[in-house]
Amino acid sequence: MGLRKRITGFLHIGEEWLFTNPKYVLSMILGVTLLWATQLPQLRVFTDFADLLPQNHPYIQTYNRIKENFGGANIIVMAIEVDKGTIFNDETLLLVHQATLGIDDVPSVNHNLVSSLTHRTARKNYLTADGNFASDRYYDPLKPQHTAEQLESMRKDVMANPQIYGLLVSPNLKAALIKAQLTDGAVDYTKTFAAIQKVRELVGKPGHKIYVTGNPMLTGWVYTYLPQIVTILAYSLALLATLLIVYFRRFYGVALPLLGIALSSIWGLGFMAAFGYNLEPLSLPIPFLIAARATSHGVQLVARYYEELAITHNGKKAARNALDALFRPGSLAIIVDAVGIAVMVLGAAPFNWKLGVSAGFWGFSVIFTVHFMVPLALTVLPQPKKIENKNQGMRAFLGAAMAATGGSYRGALTILLVSAGLVVVGAMLGSRVKIGDSEPGSPILHRNHDFNVSTAAINELFPGSEELHIVARTEDKGGIKRPEVMRAMEAFQREMLNDPAVGGAKSLPTVVRVVNRLTHSDDPRWMQIPDNRDEVGGLMFAYMASNPIPGALKEFINPDENEANMVFFYKDHKAETIDRAIAVATEAARKVSADVPGLTMELGGGIIGVTAAVNDALHTDHMLIIPLVMLIAFVLVMTYYQSVHAGWLMVLPMLFSTIMTYAYMGVNGININVNTVPVIAVGVGVGIDYAVYFMDRIREEMAKVGDICKASINAVATTGSAVSFTAATLIAGVIMWVFMSDLRFQSDAALLLSFMLVVNAIAAMLIVPAWCVVFKPRFVVASHFDADGVLVEGLR
Repeated sequence: MGLRKRITGFLHIGEEWLFTNPKYVLSMILGVTLLWATQLPQLRVFTDFADLLPQNHPYIQTYNRIKENFGGANIIVMAIEVDKGTIFNDETLLLVHQATLGIDDVPSVNHNLVSSLTHRTARKNYLTADGNFASDRYYDPLKPQHTAEQLESMRKDVMANPQIYGLLVSPNLKAALIKAQLTDGAVDYTKTFAAIQKVRELVGKPGHKIYVTGNPMLTGWVYTYLPQIVTILAYSLALLATLLIVYFRRFYGVALPLLGIALSSIWGLGFMAAFGYNLEPLSLPIPFLIAARATSHGVQLVARYYEELAITHNGKKAARNALDALFRPGSLAIIVDAVGIAVMVLGAAPFNWKLGVSAGFWGFSVIFTVHFMVPLALTVLPQPKKIENKNQGMRAFLGAAMAATGGSYRGALTILLVSAGLVVVGAMLGSRVKIGDSEPGSPILHRNHDFNVSTAAINELFPGSEELHIVARTEDKGGIKRPEVMRAMEAFQREMLNDPAVGGAKSLPTVVRVVNRLTHSDDPRWMQIPDNRDEVGGLMFAYMASNPIPGALKEFINPDENEANMVFFYKDHKAETIDRAIAVATEAARKVSADVPGLTMELGGGIIGVTAAVNDALHTDHMLIIPLVMLIAFVLVMTYYQSVHAGWLMVLPMLFSTIMTYAYMGVNGININVNTVPVIAVGVGVGIDYAVYFMDRIREEMAKVGDICKASINAVATTGSAVSFTAATLIAGVIMWVFMSDLRFQSDAALLLSFMLVVNAIAAMLIVPAWCVVFKPRFVVASHFDADGVLVEGLR
C-alpha cells in the first residue's frame, strides 16, 4: 500500500508539472517530432531475404555456407512450353537460348549457377575416335539452323543424359527449363523483376507458353502492389476521418486523434529510418494497426474530455480530469502494448528483431504523441462553445444492453459459462492450425495469380521447382572420392526417392556412373561406381577435362572435394511435405552415416531446407512469443494494481480472444507462417487496451455508486461507447484490405485481424464486467477516492 501511494504521489507531482507547463511540453513533443521527421527521407521499403531466415538455425548455417557454390533458395525458374510437338525445333530452341541469355543478364544473378539446355555448361560427353574424352554443347548459338536429322540426334542425346532429361527438359519433351540463382544480399527485387518480365515478353511468341516462378518473382509481384497498398492506406485514413466526424461532430474530436496518428507515425517511421530498419512490404498493415491504436487512445481522451466538460463547464479542468481518469489505464495499456510488441525481438529471424524494436518504440511513443499531447493541447486550445455531451443515445443503448445481460449476477454468470464453452470448442478447432503453408504455391497471392499458375504448371511438367539440398561431408579432403562415400550417397538418394513427394534428384554419383559407362564404349554394364578412389577421381577429372568451361563439377562438389551436394526436387513446400522430407532425410542420414566413418549428411539448403528451418523456428517463436505477451501483461497489470486478480482479469479476455483466433484459423485453413505470427502477436495485444479501460472505469464507478452491478452498467455505457467506436474504426480501416487488396495474404490477414478486433472488443465489454459482477475482486469493490481525489483501494 505504501509503495502504491508513493507511486501515486510521484505521478501526481508529474501531472502537476505537465499542466503547469503545457506549452513547454507540447513544444518538446513538436521538436522531437521534427527531429524524427528529418530521418524520413532515408526510410526504405524493401525485402531482405536473409532477414526472414533464422540465422542461428543449423539448416540456415549450412545454407549460408553452400549457397555460393551449390545454390541458394533465391532462385528463378522459367519454363518455355510448346503448344504442339516438342521443343526440338529451331524456333523453340532459339527462344530457350534467348531466355537463357536474358536470365543470365538479370541483376544479382550468380553467373556460375545458371543452367538450361542451351547454356554453355549443358554438354554432351563422348569418346573420340582416338579414345579421348570430349564434350560438345547441345545447342550452338552460332549454328541456330538444324536439319531434321540433327534435331532428332539432339533429342536422343538429351534423353540419354539424366542430368538434362527430366531436369532441364520435361519428360514429355514439350518444355525446357531455365534456372538461375540470385546472390543473396542487397537484391534490387524491383529491377530484377522488371528484367525477368522483359525476358518473358521477349520470348513470348505464338505457340509457346512462358511460366516463371521462384522467390524473386514472388517478391517482385508483391512490390508491384505497393502503389495499391499506399492507396488503401490513404483510403483507410480518409475513412477514419469520416468516422471521427460522424462520432464526435466536433473539430477537436476529429483533429486531435488524427494529429496523434501523424505524430506517432513520424516518431515510429523516423526511428526505423534513423536505425536503418527497412519496411517489409507484407508487414505494412502492422504499422497501420499501431497507428490506428494510437487513435484509440486519442478517442478515449477526447471522449472523456467532452464528458467532463459537460460536468465542469471548464475546458482546462475537463482536460485535466480526463488525464486524471485515463492516465493510469491508458499508460498501462500503452506500456503493455509496446512491451508485447517488443517481445518479437525474441524471434529467431532478424526481421523479428527489427519489427520488435521499431514497432515497440512506435507503440511506446504513443504516451508522448497522444496520451500527453491530447489533454495538453485541449488545455491550451480555446474552450468549445457547445459543452453538452453528445452520443447519449449510444450510451443509453449500451447501458440498457448491459443491464439486460451482464448487469445482474445471473446474466453475468451466463456470460462466463457461455465464454467457457466457447473456449473449449475453440481449443478443439484451434488444434487444427499447423506451422507452415497449407497449399502449393504461395498463399500471399490468389490461387489464379500468374505466379501460382506458373508454379503449378512447372511442377506438373518437371520433377518440381522446390529444391532440397543435402550436403555429404567428409572429415578428410578428397574424401568424397572414396567409393564407400559414393555408395552411401547413392543409398541416401534411394531412401529419399522412396518418398512419393520427391519428383527427382541430382547428385555426383550419377555423373560418375555415366562417365564410367562412356569410357567403356558406352557399355551399360559399366554404369557403376569404381572400387577405388583413384578411379573415381579419374572419372571426375575426365568429366572436367572434357568441358572447356571451368568448374564443370562446381554444382556437385567443392574445391577441397570433402563436400558434395545432392539436390532433391519437390512439387510444393506445404507443411506436411516439408515435415516428411526432413523426417526421411534425417533417418536416411542416420543410416548411411553409421556405416561410413567420417561421413555426415547435413541439411539443408534450397527452398525446402530454408522453409524447414523457418517453420522450425516459427514453432519455437510461436510457443514463446504469444504466451510471453500474456505473461508480461499479467505481471505489469498485477504490479501496477498490486493485485494478482487484476493481472488475471486482464489476461482473461486476451486468452479468450486468442483461443477464438486460433479457432478461426483452424476453420479457415490458415496456418502459422512468417507473415501471420506478427499479425497474431500485434492483434492479441489489442484486447489489453479495451480491458484496461473497462476495468479502471468499473473501479471508478464503484467508488461513486458502491454497487458492482450498477458500476459495471455505467462503465459499459460510458467507456463502452468509446471502445465500440474505436473498435469499429479499427475494423473499418482493416476491412478495406479485404475488398481493395489484390494480395491474398493481406485480404486473409485483414479478415483475421477484423475477427480478432471484434472478439477483443466483445471479450473486454462482456467478460471483464461479468467477472467483476460474479467474483467481486477486492481491488475493484474496495476502491474509493481519498482526500486528494485519488482513486485508491482499501477501507474508506
